[in-house]
Amino acid sequence: MREEAADWLLRLQASPGDAAVRAGVDAWLAANEAHRRAYRSVERVWRVSAGLPAVAPAEISAIPTQRAGRMRRAMALAGIALAACLALYFFPALQLRLQADHLTGVAELRTLTLDDGSIVYLDAESAIAVRYDAGRREIALLAGQAFFEVVPAKDRPFIVTAGEVSVTVTGTAFDVRSSDDSVTVGVQSGTVEVRLDRGTRLAATLTRGERLRVSGEGRQVAKSEIAPEDVASWRERRLIVDGATLSEVVAELDRHHPGLIVLRDRSLGDRRITGVFDLRHPVEALQAVAHTQQASVVEITPYLLIVSAR
Repeated sequence: MREEAADWLLRLQASPGDAAVRAGVDAWLAANEAHRRAYRSVERVWRVSAGLPAVAPAEISAIPTQRAGRMRRAMALAGIALAACLALYFFPALQLRLQADHLTGVAELRTLTLDDGSIVYLDAESAIAVRYDAGRREIALLAGQAFFEVVPAKDRPFIVTAGEVSVTVTGTAFDVRSSDDSVTVGVQSGTVEVRLDRGTRLAATLTRGERLRVSGEGRQVAKSEIAPEDVASWRERRLIVDGATLSEVVAELDRHHPGLIVLRDRSLGDRRITGVFDLRHPVEALQAVAHTQQASVVEITPYLLIVSAR
């Protein structure tokens, strides 16, 4: 969110009179309180650098030595503040890139074959870190979603971690999705154990056609059924949802859209959606979703879509 807030602030500073940019900022801020907190945090850093005195090149030679020293210190502070702005803007993406062994961009899907022959399918805007040793195969899902086809090895378990959730198997095919507030596991074949608190507490044992959603830092666990052929339908560029919230659907579509999708009305986010949507055409899919909820999609620019109630 800080990265998005910095992006909006930079756009606003670059084009202060642009009504479309201002509308986009207002819509993003109106979406929820977390957006507003992130923006205030970024704006404070910006004010530190913007509030320092600026000196035109022609004036520098006329500054007395003592004043020049103070000015150099002020300019150094400005440079530090600017560096802080840039670090705040780029740090989340840089941190993910440093941690990940494999990652994908917007609308990019990737297939990987690991050292033991197991196959990983990465969804758009997803990242994993691979940790293999002689007695253990472990994958950390750092962001997004991945589907795993695991080669059996009874003496060498295969473990996928996502935050506080871990999934342990010896050989099976399953999907793991990590979002800001939940982790979802769906099983296409075989059996998996889902554990909480970094593996110390068993949440459930899942078999073919079962799905588990863990939210609220492990406090809420919901088990449901899913058609095995629908597990990881995103590999075929299909988004299949059954009772998902509009916020969740927008988050999925946003990973396949090169710009930003903003829910302007908070009440829309909790509405439930059921349907099948084409991820190859995220804008059309978003319009279809909005139509079912008596909402509208306004294109501020090709890279900014705003969803609001009619």
